Amino acid sequence: MQSCPHANSCLTCPMFLTTAEFLPQHRDHHRQTLQIISTAEARGQGRLAEMNRQVADNLEKIITSLQEDDRPGDQEAGADAS
Repeated sequence: MQSCPHANSCLTCPMFLTTAEFLPQHRDHHRQTLQIISTAEARGQGRLAEMNRQVADNLEKIITSLQEDDRPGDQEAGADAS
């Protein structure tokens, strides 16, 4: 594992690769991020909430993509559609 000085930068990095194996971690991270947003909004910390909305949006995209890739038969359906 390499260290990185940029918090959550992997979520927008074009070199970031993940698999369905990590769906539980991505879902957990998403839940934690939603809690941070909720707490930040309650405290009037708009900038913190906005920064974490971007993280939550990126995690949603990752989770959705991995769920679609993890479904049996999706690869065949994708090949048929092209």
